[in-house]
Amino acid sequence: MAKWKVKGSEKLIDSRWLSVRRDAVDLPNGTSIDDFYAVTISDAAAIVAVTPDRKVVLKKEYKYAPDEELIEIPAGMFEPDETDGLKVAKRELLEETGYVSDEWTYFGDTVESSSKLTNRMHIYLAQNCRKVAEQKLDATEELEVLVVSLQEAVRMVMTNEIKCNSSAHGILRAARQLGI
Repeated sequence: MAKWKVKGSEKLIDSRWLSVRRDAVDLPNGTSIDDFYAVTISDAAAIVAVTPDRKVVLKKEYKYAPDEELIEIPAGMFEPDETDGLKVAKRELLEETGYVSDEWTYFGDTVESSSKLTNRMHIYLAQNCRKVAEQKLDATEELEVLVVSLQEAVRMVMTNEIKCNSSAHGILRAARQLGI
């Protein structure tokens, strides 16, 4: 499929947390849009952390934007100069849950909101996770660690208790890979 042609672009917001751009574009079918918005946030890494007894380490956290408590897999943003997703994944797993792993598999990246967001969520499977420390949360974080069986995590995805896209994607992929 042909790409859209950008006629002009204006940056509206540019902060540490996000940037917003207004583009004027021509579509291949001749349609013109003078105010198509694109939002850029940092890429992030998300981890399906599985213990030796096939339990999944999850987090429950209040999220301001949707104004609700959500259950997710551990995840965190790349810092401005970071490019190594595995390094980010290892750091975030340890900080948010106190767990570590020596067995990592990269599942690939996902697109969180294909209409407006430009970021990617890099999903990893961490096997044989073990708790080695207490949480070291950022000042903006307050979360509860939950540990459930992989089967229970799949059930939670299928009943919409886990409704964050990257978390659902990662859990279902891990269940398939691990034969659940």
